[in-house]
Amino acid sequence: MKIALANFQGEIPIMDARLLPESAAQVARNVDLRSGTLRPRRGVGAADTLPATINPANLYRYNVGNDGEGFWFSWGAEYDVDVVRSPIADDAYARVYWTGQGTPKMSTFQIATSGTGPYPSDWYELGIPAPESAPSVSEPADREDPPDTALETAYVVTFVSEYGEEGPPSDPSALVLRWDDVEGAPAGGAVEVTLPGAPSGNHRITKKRIYRVESGGTYQNVAEVSLATASFTDNELSESLGLALPSLYYDPPNPAMQGLTQLPNGVLAGFFENTLCFSEPYLPHAWPVGYQLAFQHNIVGIAAISAGLLVVTEGKPWIVTGHTPEAMAQMELDANQPGVSSRSIVDMGAYGLYAGHDGLIAVGGSEAQVVTRKVLTREQWQALKPETIHAYRYDGKYLAFYDGGCFTFTPGEGIEFHDVTADGGYYDLLEDTLYLIQGSNIVTWEGGPAMSYTWRSKIHEIPPGAAGFTCAKVIAYGYPITMRLYADGMPVIEHDVQSAGMFRLPAGYSLLRDWEIELEGSHETASVQVATSPGELI
Repeated sequence: MKIALANFQGEIPIMDARLLPESAAQVARNVDLRSGTLRPRRGVGAADTLPATINPANLYRYNVGNDGEGFWFSWGAEYDVDVVRSPIADDAYARVYWTGQGTPKMSTFQIATSGTGPYPSDWYELGIPAPESAPSVSEPADREDPPDTALETAYVVTFVSEYGEEGPPSDPSALVLRWDDVEGAPAGGAVEVTLPGAPSGNHRITKKRIYRVESGGTYQNVAEVSLATASFTDNELSESLGLALPSLYYDPPNPAMQGLTQLPNGVLAGFFENTLCFSEPYLPHAWPVGYQLAFQHNIVGIAAISAGLLVVTEGKPWIVTGHTPEAMAQMELDANQPGVSSRSIVDMGAYGLYAGHDGLIAVGGSEAQVVTRKVLTREQWQALKPETIHAYRYDGKYLAFYDGGCFTFTPGEGIEFHDVTADGGYYDLLEDTLYLIQGSNIVTWEGGPAMSYTWRSKIHEIPPGAAGFTCAKVIAYGYPITMRLYADGMPVIEHDVQSAGMFRLPAGYSLLRDWEIELEGSHETASVQVATSPGELI
């Protein structure tokens, strides 16, 4: 008679300790089980320090090159910040966009990294507003009678930022007759246009563009002037007009928009209340109202997965699909699984995971299901305070930090808990490194020395009289390893194993029924065996 354990697995807390699979655990703490062995997780490693004045809980690595050099952007615990880099090819300004710190914001390398920190140092509001008033028009005082070729003309004005971002147009001016001042035409065909003033807010607007429409045609560019210009005399020939107005629907984002997410084809997404928003492709400042989608319940968070855009709400989850923002389709999933934490939503590739009331919810394709249902009861899940979870995809696993610790989980496998806490984090794809916030320190996940792990087996029921265990063996890749043996809940032995050789167990426990093995150490362990005779040990 012997107990031999290898190919170790994680915890399945929902199951009775007697009914666990053979290699599953009652306790799996600080252990990496990917290889089937008991491999100790490494602790965190020091990386950097943040200014302690902001109580940071949001983190972003702003790298501006491929040399790994960059700046830490951080925000306080009162914010829930999402950051994306510019989708514009070869962006000379290295622009970066974020939501969650009041109104949506944007910055450049020069502005965001000025000074000594904390970063970002400065920013401006994302989007360009329309002028608050329409331009006004007047005829020259010396105008002669208009010719038959005179055209009814109206004007609109747009604002343009320092970076070439153009906003939506003003309301149109009143109609006015205009004609080209060419040889043979009556004098006074030009129009005096009084331009609207500068807008309020920090948008770094530097220019105005003037457009005109003639007799029901298309608004075309007349001129570009400085922001301070108050009036303009339009004597531009009709044949010399510029491009048509491109920004008719380039609305700024809603001031309450959050959850900024990057999609394929240069499109950004965000949300406010129950409304999902999309930007114009490769124009992060333009968020047409016509691209918005409404949902039955308020949105908790969004994530781009291979199946589309996962929209987690306070009701059912949704998948939104489409290649262009004007042609997005909504699909409601038949699962009453509201989200409870926006920072728990993680793109796992083929599916998304998020924290719900009953457990972790996996969404892939057209299905949503509670994937922790066979691992944790609802009560056990609630004890982890799912509303506090912030999570990351790391080495193919869902790595979640909650108020009190963290765990790793993969659907179809058990769960492992770790003695690591963090206030926030950021996964750097270029470096394949997960950075965590602990107080004002930035540390790296598994960047430090091996932690001490604990792994405890299921309860093995052995008929009384048959369990005359006399010897044991632990195969490991380093020693010492502490082995503890329990019978009917009582300690039989605690032994510091120093080698792969056999060691003896105390006598007098053969009439006990319930046997458990616990291993503790910081060296990788391949197997453990207890037997009634040395000949049974491998």
